[in-house]
Amino acid sequence: MRKESKKIEHKNTETKQAFLSSAISDVSSYIHLTDTKVSIIMAIMAAMIAIITKCYEFIMNQLIMIKPCNVFSVLSVILLLIFIISFVGVFVFGILTIKGHQPKLKYNSKWFIAKSVEDYTFEMYKKDVSQMTDADILENMAAELYKLNDINRQKLNLYKWVIRCLSASNFSIGVLFLLAFLYKY
Repeated sequence: MRKESKKIEHKNTETKQAFLSSAISDVSSYIHLTDTKVSIIMAIMAAMIAIITKCYEFIMNQLIMIKPCNVFSVLSVILLLIFIISFVGVFVFGILTIKGHQPKLKYNSKWFIAKSVEDYTFEMYKKDVSQMTDADILENMAAELYKLNDINRQKLNLYKWVIRCLSASNFSIGVLFLLAFLYKY
């Protein structure tokens, strides 16, 4: 009876470890995916800079034709300001998304070593790890999963602002080109 109970408890621990391991892997992938998406968006914005540079002469001619009391002109200036602000916003929020984040939980697990290697040698680390119980391992894994979820949440909040700024910049530049085309004819 006691042996069977230990076997069930061990299997339960293995199941929890497998669950936490899979969850850690998934959340890490989500974090990496968010960083990749932001990098792609920033590359698109860099391509937009190249397009604007290529059309520099046309853009400058359109800006010179702006008359202060014209509805098209006022709308063009407003849209240009929206574009510039949102364009800068994509890069600002993009960089904030990609940069390293710190979780709010201050738990020192054996997963990542926070101490310097001079103060905490490999032998000390090996000894600490070998003395860990199944409960300690589960606690460490749960803490790391919690930290990763916190980091993922922080990145997703910033990513939403990247998307908002991208949408605003694309909308404003699209309407600006449409106005420039209509104003020309």
